Amino acid sequence: MDVVNDNEEHGAVIEHAPLEPQQIEPALEPVLFAIKRLEEVVERETQLLLDGETIDLAEINSHKSRGLRDFNKAMNKAAKTAGIPALKSLQPVLDALRQKLDRNCDAIKLHLRAVTELTGLIRDALETQEADGTYTVQQMRNGQGA
Repeated sequence: MDVVNDNEEHGAVIEHAPLEPQQIEPALEPVLFAIKRLEEVVERETQLLLDGETIDLAEINSHKSRGLRDFNKAMNKAAKTAGIPALKSLQPVLDALRQKLDRNCDAIKLHLRAVTELTGLIRDALETQEADGTYTVQQMRNGQGA
């Protein structure tokens, strides 16, 4: 793992020293691999959302689900074989993942707000288009136009 310098946009920078190969207990290698894969998926989704790119949410969610499953399996196995100090050494890596997930959550919220606003604009335009000027579509739906 490298030094993490993510989330500069939010003014916070988390840095953690890389785990040296001699420090990594073999039982933790699958956990670190799973975390790295999760980080890659989350960072990719975050960047696509922030760039306004087209995103296949089903594909991204599938990758996230697979990554989470792999992480859980690796953690369960590591918890049975690795010692407490080894598991605690994962904390900086987990903190960095958490920060990336928080940034991803913010990007998703921003995207959903934009979609909601766009949906409202389209709905309003359609209602205006359908109205003949006498009654609004909302009034007709409420039974006030007949």
